[in-house]
Amino acid sequence: MHDHASVQTALRRIVVRAELSSGNGRPDIEAAIYFLFRRRTFFLAAAPVVMLVVARPSREGVLFGLPFVVAGEGIRVWSAGYLTKLSKLVTAGPYALCRNPMYVGMFLISIGYLAMCGRLEVWIGGIALFWLFHGGAVAYEERLLRGKFAEQYAEYSRRVPRLVPRLRAVKGEGTFSWRRLVMNNEHLALGAAVIMCAIFAANAYSTQRSPLEWLASIRP
Repeated sequence: MHDHASVQTALRRIVVRAELSSGNGRPDIEAAIYFLFRRRTFFLAAAPVVMLVVARPSREGVLFGLPFVVAGEGIRVWSAGYLTKLSKLVTAGPYALCRNPMYVGMFLISIGYLAMCGRLEVWIGGIALFWLFHGGAVAYEERLLRGKFAEQYAEYSRRVPRLVPRLRAVKGEGTFSWRRLVMNNEHLALGAAVIMCAIFAANAYSTQRSPLEWLASIRP
């Protein structure tokens, strides 16, 4: 499997070839989409830290948010075991229900974290930023897949919805692999989710104050 940098380079080349061949590329829009695609990793790393710092968690918020995190991480684990990047088009498992199950799982996890955070302004900003970055990522990745798999992906798109899962799976290609899950680093994401939930819960059942409020309270 390619390392992260080589995969990103290969993906970008596919997009460029697709734009040149079609003659319909719009540099400003494409640049914005590519920027959002590349920066979503930073957003995913920074957002939980910000939520932990400003959180005012409650027991009710933790109990409400935890099922969303569990469901979302379950979807991501299931999806990561099928995900093969660009080596072939996977259409089985969760990919038979919708084309972007990893993002569906991430959205559910985000809802869980936002509920645990317990701040309305973080809810509003978090949802807006999630769809800003991940909407750009979905648009970029789908362009890559169309450039790589052409009619095969077009047919897949006609049969399977983008984000809202269908109730009945269509027949697809691909198999689940624990080794592939580890290669996609989802075990690390699972560990991070456990740590996040544990910190929120510890705060909710103890101080129920954000770290910023706690620091302010001990100033002389």
